Amino acid sequence: MKRFYFFILFSLSLTLNTFSQKEASHWYFGDRAGLDFSTGVPTVDTNGVLSTTEGCATISDIGGNLLFYTDGTTVWNKNHNRMPSGSGLLGDSSSSQSAIIVPKPDDNNIYYIFTVDWSGGENGLNYYTVDMTLDSGLGDVIGTSNSPKPTKLLSLPVSEKITAIKVKDEEAFWVIATKEGRFYVYKVDENGVESTPVTGNLGFMNPDDMRGYLKTSPDGKFLVSANMSSGTFLYDFDSATGSVSNQRRLDLSNEFGYGVEFSPLSKKLYISTGNFGRNGPYLEKLFKFSLDLADLSISNINANKIEMHSYMNSRAALQVGVDGKIYRTIDNASFLGVINNPDSDGATYTHNAISLGGRLGTQGLPPFIQSFFAALISTENLCLGNETEFSIESNEPILSIEWDFGDGSTSTVLEPSHTYTTAADYIVNVEVTTATETKTITQTITIFDVPVVTTPIDLFQCDDDTDGVTVFNLNEAIQLMVTDPANLNIKFYQKNIDAIEGNSVKSIQNAQDFSNALATQVYARIENTYGCEKIVEINLKVSSTSINSDYSLIINECDDSTDGDDTNGFTSFNFADGSATILDQLPSNQNLAVTYYESMSDGLEEINAINPENYTNTTAFTQKIVVRIESEDNNKCLGLGYFITLQVNELPNFDLPEEAFTCINNPLEPVVVSVMNPQDVYNYQWTDSSDTDLVNGNTASYNFTEPGSYKLTAYNSVTNCSRTKTILISSSNIAAFQDFKVEDAAENNTVTVNVTGEGDYEYALDNQYGVYQDSNMFENVTSGIHTIYIRDKNGCGTLEEEVSVIGFPKFFTPNGDGFNDFWQIDGVSFQPTSLIYIFDRLGKVITKIEPTSEGWNGTYRGKLMPESDYWFKVKLEDGRTLKGNFSLIRR
Repeated sequence: MKRFYFFILFSLSLTLNTFSQKEASHWYFGDRAGLDFSTGVPTVDTNGVLSTTEGCATISDIGGNLLFYTDGTTVWNKNHNRMPSGSGLLGDSSSSQSAIIVPKPDDNNIYYIFTVDWSGGENGLNYYTVDMTLDSGLGDVIGTSNSPKPTKLLSLPVSEKITAIKVKDEEAFWVIATKEGRFYVYKVDENGVESTPVTGNLGFMNPDDMRGYLKTSPDGKFLVSANMSSGTFLYDFDSATGSVSNQRRLDLSNEFGYGVEFSPLSKKLYISTGNFGRNGPYLEKLFKFSLDLADLSISNINANKIEMHSYMNSRAALQVGVDGKIYRTIDNASFLGVINNPDSDGATYTHNAISLGGRLGTQGLPPFIQSFFAALISTENLCLGNETEFSIESNEPILSIEWDFGDGSTSTVLEPSHTYTTAADYIVNVEVTTATETKTITQTITIFDVPVVTTPIDLFQCDDDTDGVTVFNLNEAIQLMVTDPANLNIKFYQKNIDAIEGNSVKSIQNAQDFSNALATQVYARIENTYGCEKIVEINLKVSSTSINSDYSLIINECDDSTDGDDTNGFTSFNFADGSATILDQLPSNQNLAVTYYESMSDGLEEINAINPENYTNTTAFTQKIVVRIESEDNNKCLGLGYFITLQVNELPNFDLPEEAFTCINNPLEPVVVSVMNPQDVYNYQWTDSSDTDLVNGNTASYNFTEPGSYKLTAYNSVTNCSRTKTILISSSNIAAFQDFKVEDAAENNTVTVNVTGEGDYEYALDNQYGVYQDSNMFENVTSGIHTIYIRDKNGCGTLEEEVSVIGFPKFFTPNGDGFNDFWQIDGVSFQPTSLIYIFDRLGKVITKIEPTSEGWNGTYRGKLMPESDYWFKVKLEDGRTLKGNFSLIRR
């Protein structure tokens, strides 16, 4: 059973505690914001005139009546008027804890205001005396000529931190400040403020930096210092001697600590983080540390840290209230956050918890003497149905006591127990009589509701192999136990006693994979945010499947290119309609649910369910799917097995030319297009661009006469899968000759042929069978008459044209041997009207030869001409004139 503690904090005059938490009844902070706790619960107080960025302090009398308040520079009385000598104090409203007010022991009229300047200021640590008998009982700061008189304790630099705690077993207080890496602890007793402090070196860490709060725990055992530059540190504090020791760094996950507060029983420590500036927003977090651990090593304290909240703002103070809750200011907001049940492991945080009535909080809240909040009365077990236990602490024997529990029930037992019947807030009154007085204390407590559960329950699971042992997903029991599992902490245990004790170490660690071979009955501990719990008994029952294990529903789909590949055996399935087919195997009129899984283990654990409406297989071509059928009425498992087979069928595989051509020069001759690798199992259908069938029936070829885009679809008659390919029918034509461009009578004779036409042409020289080339220019062409072949690559015919290339031999040997006996211009016969003249070296015309003749035989007027160089001149028919020379050689 979770034990909750709630604290009624009060004073029974001097017999219980000289100073009480009611002195913390009034808070003034922020921009004229205020709260009144004098009734035990906070109400909005908008009468305050204080406006501060951070520091502030207030004090009330032991009856909870406001006395005065300050921001560290000005003091206002209970009527919200400045005290006559209440201005010019040496604190600063921008100091984190600019002031704290401490009453003088054994004197109800004297109070001390301790002030700390901001870190950049020059004023250090001072204190002032307030005499409540002055100014007609409204009080005033002791001074001269309406100026407060400070007493200097520490010169600059001091940290912006100060706190106070009751001295153990004495009517005195410790006031604690820091400077330059040391703590300064001043005692305040019936003689006033001792000027010589207890000091302590902080050691290897220096927490003396600009911003952050300093607090002691209400029981006087711990001290915490938040330092936004160098870290947040926890110390041991001896409230009997004032000594500080055992420095440890708290892990704030690289955040900067600012506000700090202990719970009333000193079991928990809360730290609010922030940033240096106010121009954020910055990430602000709230952490909880446990100080009631068996192992209080800093590593264990940090390991058990809990982050309770985070949001964007700047920084915020924390302060415990007289109602035992911890309040968190929200910079520039008209509300405060609240930590409920701060001493409990189940403490909760509410961000927008209490309105400030239109006034604004800033970064600070008023600090008080921490021992004000130590518990004198406590309650345990605040969950509905439990016996709530009440107790009280007293330094003097209690003669009689009477409790009023707020629901009409009473008790005169010193430490009574009471069971409430309804979850609600109750106003508890206790009248205590000692030898010196009778005192009545009123406090509101909250009885928290427990989770609404159904118990016991039966959790059914299928048996995949009929041996009676199977795997349960215990999380499936949650919907049977509770209607709304939100904000519930649910753990499962094999033993009831472990569930009752709530030891998480003994909980079932893998609840989604629990075998009934370990236990046939388990227990769920269901705990709400208040830490109230119920135990549910869960019976693990095994159901045998009602569907034949050999049953299989085959779902066929054709491969596709959705994933970019239509041959890899993966595609998307929608087999949701298969549920009805499977359910036909079971009796009708049942409220059944069908779920699908990739593996049997997932089906047993009911995890990673797949979507049957849009599922892509993970195994190529063939994959089995686990189907689970269970009753939505009683959770019985009626079927579990590989009842669905997904089959991806291949698409028809065939090859088709991408393009074919009809010939304009032969319009009556069709182009025949055929499937290159036809299969008997395929049916073929030819269509045009508008999907109109071109032919009735099944044929793997088609004769095209018109250009255009056409499609061929092949259907597999067995799987009904199809694949469509497109072919483009284009027009082509035989080439039409334009002209030749010849560069001849040179070292590199070239011929360029120019043609027109709709085809794609290639060219060959003197051989109609090739070799063909794509270029229409031929180089290094020998002189003479040549045939150029121009062929359409698309098969629409070959054009041939002759061309002459002019050239001449460099010599000739007219000796009658049949070789080189005549000299003639090559290729000139193609221009028969050309004129050819031959000259000797003196320029005398020796002969004129015809282009079509054999040429010159080396004679002149019947006589042999001598060996020598001779010149020629050719006037070609195309208008060109060529000149050159050659040699006559006699052999």
